Amino acid sequence: MKSMSFFQKASILLTLCAIMVASNIYTLIPIYSVLADDLSIAESHVVLAGGLFTFFYACGLLSFGPVSDFTGRRKILVFGLLASALTTLAVGFSVGSLSLWIARSLQGITLATFASVAFAYSYDVFNFRQRTILVVLINTGFLIAGIFGQVASAFFSDVLSWNSVFFFFSALYFILFAVAFFLLKESPPPATERKPLLKIFFQLLNEPRLMKCYVITFSLLFAIIAFYDSIGRFFDGPASDLLMIRLVGLIGASLSLFTGKLIDRWGELRTLMFGLAIGSTSAFMLLFFHSTVALIVFSILFVSSISLVIPTVITLIGFYGSKQRAKALSLYSFILLTGASLAPPAAALLPFSGVMILLSSLFTFNIVLCILIQKKAFQTAKAG
Repeated sequence: MKSMSFFQKASILLTLCAIMVASNIYTLIPIYSVLADDLSIAESHVVLAGGLFTFFYACGLLSFGPVSDFTGRRKILVFGLLASALTTLAVGFSVGSLSLWIARSLQGITLATFASVAFAYSYDVFNFRQRTILVVLINTGFLIAGIFGQVASAFFSDVLSWNSVFFFFSALYFILFAVAFFLLKESPPPATERKPLLKIFFQLLNEPRLMKCYVITFSLLFAIIAFYDSIGRFFDGPASDLLMIRLVGLIGASLSLFTGKLIDRWGELRTLMFGLAIGSTSAFMLLFFHSTVALIVFSILFVSSISLVIPTVITLIGFYGSKQRAKALSLYSFILLTGASLAPPAAALLPFSGVMILLSSLFTFNIVLCILIQKKAFQTAKAG
């Protein structure tokens, strides 16, 4: 029997890491009240712990990509998993508000070692075809995590205790650390300029094509979280049907597996516009069709859109970022998460129809940005 190649082994490992790392973004959501009752603290204190996690996670996303330029990608990925195992274990031992806030903040920092560094590692180690597949798989893992994190948290909390949720994930991170330590090889050292980090970030934001990609990036997790949040508020049917609407959306994630083939056939920008068109149409159609079947169908299509757009945007940012790729991808991860953090208040303030109009308009605007990027690329090629 033919043994698996390094690429196949690394793909399985990094996809599993993506699912498990991103799952802890969502673990508190089903157990706010359980954790508050057990620790005898206000539920708002548990919600604040989630906010602190998001803030420090975002700060970490901005930091670890640039740091990995000098330490090497492998060290950050491998020892980030070890640190994540320890901080996640610490969350499980929280005894009050202060210890919970500190542990979740530290957990946010350590879990941020994965996303942008994993994308940069993919670019540094693998060829174009392989890295496209790997980026797709990692992003599919992130989409799965949105469901898995909540389901695992609710399950362990119901069967055992809320602490067991974090003990479970801590054990997984220890296992993933051990596998990564022996499997992952160091990436070639990137050629980087030693400039102040803020100056590099501003330079990246001043690059017109990158700036347009970042505007698109902001809307992606914002869109999917606002989409499902508004459906949860709007839907008045059985809870089992609502769970079904959420779960079947994962079927749409399978479209991401065809991203590489679509990019090969159409190119990045046409693939991006195709994905955005699916999302815009899906949100717009939900203004008129509200049945459970319609919500299921358009939920699948909407997730299909996001799962196609995200890896394509990452491919473009990695290309346009050039020698500053790790920093460009760190900025991508930060902007993506910033959009995600603003989605719940937007969904709470707007009615269901208002959210669908907003999402459809955002994706239509993003298509215009793609056309402008394409026009600029054409002019540059013509001038050359």
